[in-house]
Amino acid sequence: MDVSARRVVGYVPVTVLGIALVSGALAAGGIRFHDVFEFEGLPWLLNPFNYTVNMLFHADWGHYAGNMRLWLPFGILMTWLTSNRHVLWLVVTIGFGKTATGILIQGPTVGMSGVVFGVGAAVLVRSTGYALQDSSLETLQIIVFGLLTPLATGFLLVMIFAGPRWIADFSHFLGFLFGGAIEAMYVFDEHEDGRDSEGRTISKTVGR
Repeated sequence: MDVSARRVVGYVPVTVLGIALVSGALAAGGIRFHDVFEFEGLPWLLNPFNYTVNMLFHADWGHYAGNMRLWLPFGILMTWLTSNRHVLWLVVTIGFGKTATGILIQGPTVGMSGVVFGVGAAVLVRSTGYALQDSSLETLQIIVFGLLTPLATGFLLVMIFAGPRWIADFSHFLGFLFGGAIEAMYVFDEHEDGRDSEGRTISKTVGR
């Protein structure tokens, strides 16, 4: 396969569509969080399966459809800005981070919505990085933190004042924090180095 063909294939959002199809099949089959996961005791804490794969399960079909409305556009855009491999790594690290932190602070934060908000934050950071690729690193850092801070504060305030409800506000907050922070580390490092995580020159190529 020549370079141009690989570049075209690279735009196919394999990671995003794979997650959507698998979780959709589970939702269509009526397999929900509570049918699979035990939320208490050492079995939960010691099972690595619980920290990432929980994002594939939904409360019901309507919950799945709601998550897909954000997952597909954010996930596809992130794939085009980076790569399938980067999106997969991002999803795994966000899922693990927000679940593990949630267990320590409040309790298990299962589901896909936190990861979706994390990928949304990553899209914001990555897009800002490309828009400011000719700016200094200090300027980029100030703008990124200036964008993420009020949004994260907004999620925090919603979590505090909305009170207990079925919407996982804490998971959204944690996912946003992890997604923004993880992507910022990549973007800042790549900006300083002049090349992205796939080894491409940032100032000349966006995407593949």
